[in-house]
Amino acid sequence: MSDSNLLLDKKRETLKADILALGEQVREALQRSLEVLRRHDLDVARTIVAGDAEINHERRALEQQALVVLAAYRPAGSDLRLIGASLEMISEMERIADYAADIARILMRCEPRSLPAGPVARCADLGDAAIAMFVAAMSAYARDADEAMARAAAGRDAEVDSAERVLIEEIIAWIRSNPEDARVGVSLLSIAHNYERVADRATNLAERVVYIATGQTPDLD
Repeated sequence: MSDSNLLLDKKRETLKADILALGEQVREALQRSLEVLRRHDLDVARTIVAGDAEINHERRALEQQALVVLAAYRPAGSDLRLIGASLEMISEMERIADYAADIARILMRCEPRSLPAGPVARCADLGDAAIAMFVAAMSAYARDADEAMARAAAGRDAEVDSAERVLIEEIIAWIRSNPEDARVGVSLLSIAHNYERVADRATNLAERVVYIATGQTPDLD
């Protein structure tokens, strides 16, 4: 193997490790958002919002890192697929982190005693399901682009969509019974939508993993 190929392998593995590290930061932000939802811990909410700037910075650094590899080493074949897909995955992860920060901001504006326990619990369950999809998609990426695992992760999206529809109906019914607290209901609808979008972007991540593995661009949504 030439020195150039050895360097490319090293840069590729470094980029992969850094992307997985970013994924762990995003997972932690999502888990913390559930903690805020369940316990209304505003200190944790502020930590999520503050940490979002760091994730944004990391996104830019990783994108630059990937572009340098493309320009300096001109990868081809599976290496090119990996670098190109990695650029898209970096963007998807940063947007997922934005959803966690948005949820934290919404909850910072809510009075904890005004939040209805039942819909909050179901919303948290929705968040758990969406986060599980994200974790599974990133695990597929970590395992040398495991196609079967990626497809399985994306396959859970329909369940999340169905759970969101049921939750929306529940929240709307609650708003009708508690019109004076309609703003609280609207806040919960926004939180549910953010978690549903996490699942959608986890599906996008799974599609990128399948592309890395096969060279084909599937539609797993």
